[in-house]
Amino acid sequence: MASKNTNLTNALELAKKYDYANVENEFDLLLSSNQNDVLSLYYRGCTRIHFNKYQLATVNFDAAISSLNLSTKHEVQALYQRGYIQCLNRAKENNSNDLIHKTHFSIGTVHATLGKNEQTLRHFNHAIKNSRDSTEDTSKIYYLHRGRACAFCADFNGARNDLNIVIKESNDPLLRGCAHNELDQHDQAIKEFDLWFESDLRINNISRPLVETLDDHA
Repeated sequence: MASKNTNLTNALELAKKYDYANVENEFDLLLSSNQNDVLSLYYRGCTRIHFNKYQLATVNFDAAISSLNLSTKHEVQALYQRGYIQCLNRAKENNSNDLIHKTHFSIGTVHATLGKNEQTLRHFNHAIKNSRDSTEDTSKIYYLHRGRACAFCADFNGARNDLNIVIKESNDPLLRGCAHNELDQHDQAIKEFDLWFESDLRINNISRPLVETLDDHA
């Protein structure tokens, strides 16, 4: 039992260092001696997501959930991870990059609400990577949210870089104003918000679902 706990601890420590290749090997070793080790099944599923091994990860989550031996905490997380995989797979089956980046952004915001900032950054990175030439790319809204996430991770250079991308490249004065505000550039923020209130986008009440949550901020 002590050896098993040691191996599990070692695997989780490797995960904290993002050494996922060795993490997967550790869980492979644990499961080679006990195929019904539900925690190892769950954590190996989480590890395989990092390698985009979605089908194999789903097999692990299915086995862990069906065992009925997972704690409530881990069962909820396993169900969430499995749902996330299913959503991404559906987007890929439909060959829809638009759905893929929006899925990653939505999942990132969930992690942000839960205070899981590293996972938030990972999904925002995927959202940006898959959103080329989209409306979200033109507005740079994902950069605004990633900049905020970087700040929560104490990556202040990364936060400034993302916010400055919004200021320089966004076609949306509301988002530019929010970026200025995050950087304590309040005079410039007010100017951008004034532009937004006077713009056709505001007057014509054009729907922008990902931006509407920022209206009160403005």
